[in-house]
Amino acid sequence: MNRTFDYSRDLLKVIAIVTMTFDHIGLIYYPTELAFRIVGRLAFPIFAYLLVLGVENTRNVKAHLLRLFLFGLISQIPYFLAFGIAPLERLNIFFSLLLGALTIYLLNKKSPLVFLPFLFGFFLNSEGSIYAIAIMIGMKILHENVKLGTVTIFMLNAFFLYSPDIIQNIQIASLAALPLIILHTSSRLKMETKISANSAIYSIRRYAFYIYYPLHLTLLHLIDLSL
Repeated sequence: MNRTFDYSRDLLKVIAIVTMTFDHIGLIYYPTELAFRIVGRLAFPIFAYLLVLGVENTRNVKAHLLRLFLFGLISQIPYFLAFGIAPLERLNIFFSLLLGALTIYLLNKKSPLVFLPFLFGFFLNSEGSIYAIAIMIGMKILHENVKLGTVTIFMLNAFFLYSPDIIQNIQIASLAALPLIILHTSSRLKMETKISANSAIYSIRRYAFYIYYPLHLTLLHLIDLSL
């Protein structure tokens, strides 16, 4: 069976992974250097957009949600070690992505339970938390209506400009990811082909981020220990 392979979608994923890695390098090794953190702000909007596409296009949403949960569990150990926090002081980004994906799924089903992920977001201290869920909703809106979605995401990020915390102020830099996302959702950046669902390329494409996230945190922690 053949599946559609979108090279530009994978380009977005690579950009998100690289900018996320810059962010984590800065956070662990150069916490006072804002340049790393500013570059890192591009990562999450792209991941949020890609996850919205994943929920919209997958044939088995429940398996997709389970995969996010399992890799969240796997990633928690390297996460708290890499960032020097207590094991459950803060949950890693997979749990926020899980709540966001669940929100999109419930929105698509027009379920009255759509508020539940927000409640979990308040009680679970995961990276990004409520903001992450809101951005994923914004990306869903953008995917369906570019103008309305862009305004929504601008408004969600504008609030950070009023924060006295400089780290929160630079969150506005995440808007720099919007042009790439808009190009893709407007079909101006798509480069599609067909590949076999049984091919190695398809498997690598499907699981690259899931594997990379705990792996790069583990490597960053080991390097930190050796310095």
